[in-house]
Amino acid sequence: MKILLQESDKEVLQAAIQAAEKNCSGEIRVHVAETCTRDPLVEARYWFKQLGMHKTALRNGILFYIALDSRKFSILGDQGIHEKVGQAFWDQVRDAMLPYLQNEDWLGGLSSGISEAGKALAIYFPHAGATDINELSDEISHSS
Repeated sequence: MKILLQESDKEVLQAAIQAAEKNCSGEIRVHVAETCTRDPLVEARYWFKQLGMHKTALRNGILFYIALDSRKFSILGDQGIHEKVGQAFWDQVRDAMLPYLQNEDWLGGLSSGISEAGKALAIYFPHAGATDINELSDEISHSS
């Protein structure tokens, strides 16, 4: 069963990212794949680097990786944010997303996770006002 990413889905996710980034200087991205044949964290690390997320000034990027057909996902935070929140935070976000994903509501799950990530970024990396720039695109990336 091939699950397709609709343009309206991308718009919902981009709006969730923009809302989460509104109060912080952090960067959130979503990468959607059709299938994942290996550990999703390994795949997330690959896409994190491919998307240049390790190049933010404060190392505060967060990637939500999801493989729709394989029903696998991972959340990866860069060094700056990970040092602030620790592994327990990522586990908490993952656990909060699981009920959505188990009900095949991946859009709701991602939106929920993005919101939680934005709250943590706002605490540790508040918006820098007029000097704050969006270092990474809010575009939803995808692969087959």
